[in-house]
Amino acid sequence: MEKEQFAQLAINTIKGKTDNIYEDIFTLPKKRRGFAYNNKLMVIPVFFYRIIGIEDKDKYEEGLMDLDNKLAELSNIYLKLETGFDKFINNDFIQKCNYHWSNAEKSGLSDSKLIVKYTLKRNVISSINPVKDKLIEDKLQILLDIFIRNQSNMNIVKNSYIKFLYWIEKHAINLLRNYEYGNTNPKVLFYGDIQRDEIYFLIFLSLLGFDVLYFHSNHEKKFNEVKEINVYSSLIEYSNKETLKHFPKNPKVSRRETIAYKASKEIDEVIHTEDSGVYRPWQFENYNVISTPLKTTHEELFILWHEEARFREGFKVEDGNVYIPNIFSKISGTYLDLNKYWNDFNKLTSKKDMTIFIEKIPFNKPRGFAITQGIFNIDGSLNKEKVKKIREYRFSYLRTSVQNLILDKIEELISTLDFFAFQISKDFKAKILYTILGLQKKYLDILQKFDYPSYIPKLVVFDGDENIFSEEDLIVIGFLYLVGFDIVILTPTGYNNIESGINKYYYDIHKLEDFKFDLKLKDAKEEKEKNTLKKSFFRFFQ
Repeated sequence: MEKEQFAQLAINTIKGKTDNIYEDIFTLPKKRRGFAYNNKLMVIPVFFYRIIGIEDKDKYEEGLMDLDNKLAELSNIYLKLETGFDKFINNDFIQKCNYHWSNAEKSGLSDSKLIVKYTLKRNVISSINPVKDKLIEDKLQILLDIFIRNQSNMNIVKNSYIKFLYWIEKHAINLLRNYEYGNTNPKVLFYGDIQRDEIYFLIFLSLLGFDVLYFHSNHEKKFNEVKEINVYSSLIEYSNKETLKHFPKNPKVSRRETIAYKASKEIDEVIHTEDSGVYRPWQFENYNVISTPLKTTHEELFILWHEEARFREGFKVEDGNVYIPNIFSKISGTYLDLNKYWNDFNKLTSKKDMTIFIEKIPFNKPRGFAITQGIFNIDGSLNKEKVKKIREYRFSYLRTSVQNLILDKIEELISTLDFFAFQISKDFKAKILYTILGLQKKYLDILQKFDYPSYIPKLVVFDGDENIFSEEDLIVIGFLYLVGFDIVILTPTGYNNIESGINKYYYDIHKLEDFKFDLKLKDAKEEKEKNTLKKSFFRFFQ
């Protein structure tokens, strides 16, 4: 198309649909269904697809490499991302953006259109030509509008906007400079874990007219944070989910399947479905865990305590998530009959290999830490890859799925604003991270053994005096809650302990009829020994 013609055009994009993205992504936009053009407007159908899971395990890696090789032939209009967009922004760039943003605020510019116009006029990013510069401005304004609808905190908006500008400068400018509208459009292949701001930037690239393909072999949970994502992007999801690996580099040697293996796999696909209730060991180890605490009566707590997750009301597996109905309760006071109280106590602590018992609080010592540079992204989210490289990270020996679970739940605890009964500061977020990184081995061993549909791990805390939980205790309790643990806090005194630290929405309080202020755990052991002797006595005479 002639440059003079292009100069008069307005460019709009629409979400393209296809039954074969791997072939149609190479179709010229002007030959796609929905393309339109006149002297004033060009409407371009673009493909933005999220491909989640694996259609054929044996062909997945080879297919990715083939696609990458074909896209690489496009040379300067192809961008592949394996570790996301660059998070380490030059400080001079940040200072320049902050300066212009501050000036915009002083001038009373709060409207997204004015913010974009004000900052871009200060040459924050490189210029291409008047037409493409105007295109960037228009689409960036749309992006900022979308972002503000999802995020009302203007400090977060500003931090994300700085990243968008930096990524435009680093990635989008060259792709756009080499793009001649009407011909082959730029392609972006994003592989692996993704952050919220990166999703918004992919939307921006699609608004510019780029095709975008996102691949993840296991889940797309971050996309759920963007409410309008399905307006801009389409989902292809396969039932096979696997732990994310590095993008394949070399052709994989083909392995032949035996007849018995094929038959076993076919049976497995029929029997061991997400909703069958009949599961293979570790079938869902790579799924995201969502704890859904049950609201129970005091009596139900003991009925459900040793019941496996899959048999509890509310357990389900769908869309790469395992929903675990767990128990989080405080038992305040005692029965008048202490024998009954100790009998309940022994029920709660009977399965030793899956129970962590705390007999005095606080149970975590404060620990010093220094925040490693870059451990948190600009938007406050956790930089998981950076965490894995710091000295305090010592989980590498655990199964990869367990490591991912730990990091996911640290991030969830950091971002769940209403869990703690106090405001979370940046330092407290760092304390959350370093406290969990310092978990004792007994916690890690139980996580290693936790097969989600089966027996649920337990945390039982006995608080027999006036002590309250430390911040570190609250962090560990919160983390175990999010992981799916059953948690019971026994407080025979009836004193407050958990109330001052965790929002009451998340747990039940069961109040018994009496209070005891000098109750000792040795009484529980004596009661258990007495019952054991009694049982042995009756067995002798049977």
